[in-house]
Amino acid sequence: MTKIRSRQQVVDAAAKVFAEKGYDSARIEDIAKELGVLQGSLYYHVSSKAALLRLVTRQQFTEVVVKLEKLVAGREAPREKLKKAVRAQQRYVDQHRTSSPRWFTEADDPRRTEIEAEEDARLLARYREAWKSILEDGIAAGDISSSIDPTVTVLTLLGMCISPAAWPPPGPGRSPGTMAAIQLDIVWSGLANGAAAAVPEQPGPT
Repeated sequence: MTKIRSRQQVVDAAAKVFAEKGYDSARIEDIAKELGVLQGSLYYHVSSKAALLRLVTRQQFTEVVVKLEKLVAGREAPREKLKKAVRAQQRYVDQHRTSSPRWFTEADDPRRTEIEAEEDARLLARYREAWKSILEDGIAAGDISSSIDPTVTVLTLLGMCISPAAWPPPGPGRSPGTMAAIQLDIVWSGLANGAAAAVPEQPGPT
């Protein structure tokens, strides 16, 4: 019988089982079997299957945040950073279709403790700030129109990127990379410096 050495070991096993069976079909005993331990041993580390799902999804999203922050700190041009950010978000949504939207749409999840809610809020704030930095760098470089509101644009971008989680699988020829390229073309045509000038200003109320 294997000994559980850390909670991380349990989280990794749960992630594997959830990916293979789906959260609803997965059982605590399946995770125990993956670890090679008795079911009761798991409850020393986690309280429930729902708690395990939270740990798994938080780990997955944290990995995405860290990668994005590294991308922002790099020396690539803003458009290249934006392309990679959109592609990474699409890949994350595609790999975790059932759980990824919760970080953006379930801010008031009653199952979370106050401490967990604060941790989630800080993580999401880091993610949004990284996207915002890409846009601000583009504005500073003259590549992105200074007329945009970076905060609103970030929310628009994230809404666009996570919406495919609610769609049926896009089918052959539409990989996350392909979807990201299409989305980036649409976004960049509106963000690029000079694009705003091509749109006539609408008259205000009289």
